[in-house]
Amino acid sequence: MTDVMLSTCNRCGGSIDASDLACPACGLFTRLPELNRLRREAMQLESTDPQGAALVWEQALPLLPTNSRECAEVERRIEALAGSDLADDLQPNDPLGTAIFKTVGSMIVSVIVYTWAFKEMSWVVSAGFVILMLVHELGHVAALRWYNLRASPPVFIPFMGAIINLRQSPPDAKVEAVVGIGGPIAGTIGALVCYGLAWHTNWSIVTPSELFAIAYLGFLLNLFNLLPVPPLDGGRITAAISPWIWMLGVAGLIGLLVRDVLAHRPVNMILLLVIIFAFPRIVSTLKAGRQRGAYYDISRTASRVIALLYLCLGIVLIFMYAIMSFEWRGQVGI
Repeated sequence: MTDVMLSTCNRCGGSIDASDLACPACGLFTRLPELNRLRREAMQLESTDPQGAALVWEQALPLLPTNSRECAEVERRIEALAGSDLADDLQPNDPLGTAIFKTVGSMIVSVIVYTWAFKEMSWVVSAGFVILMLVHELGHVAALRWYNLRASPPVFIPFMGAIINLRQSPPDAKVEAVVGIGGPIAGTIGALVCYGLAWHTNWSIVTPSELFAIAYLGFLLNLFNLLPVPPLDGGRITAAISPWIWMLGVAGLIGLLVRDVLAHRPVNMILLLVIIFAFPRIVSTLKAGRQRGAYYDISRTASRVIALLYLCLGIVLIFMYAIMSFEWRGQVGI
């Protein structure tokens, strides 16, 4: 008679056979800590040692159910890394000169467009707003560098903000959340600096009123980005807390659109585009339910820390935005 070793699933409490690679009840991978360790190690090697990264990914294959989506993804990455040409999401970063040209060039275009489109905004306010957007994007860049993930340089698109195209997928929801929250943290700090300078500085090139305007726009930009809807930063952050929070963000955006319709105002196309881009990921992620896989299975400690940072940052931005809306909106002229 053969003894069968049983253990308990950390998620649902069900019984797991020693030979099971995933919980029969909820689908949680039984070797999840080891899989996460191998994933982090492989992702760190991909940019410097593709062959070594492929070998690390190969160690993860026996720990994954052969019919799982994660197994197919690992096999794809191994094939891309082992081949002579890397896949599109593994392409190298742009050369420094090209990256600077794309970022600075698109910033100049954005300043010109904003100054032309909004007659009440001086070129100084337009430039300051675009610089704050750059500070926001540099927060993302710093987090990407920390995790050794490749991405395109920030490219500014008038009325849409700035875009960084990830060329390498984050290994899990925690990394995605850290990358996501890096931008609003940096952007909020930048707006706070402008707000402080407005009280204590009277330069000839920029007036306190213009600094208040720049700070106000900075708080508004970062607060909007915290909305819990992918692909906004808030959607990336709340992916590590619970993807179900996305439904609250969608409900809020739909409420804003309905408000505009009832008030006979033009539909805000930015809000509409966010909902359209968010729809595929929200449907696929929530439909998967407990079968979402290792990507969303991060530690409770990491999830709680991210939730606390998200909450604190949101409170700061709401507080500062409210102060400037009620006390300074008339002064900044927007």
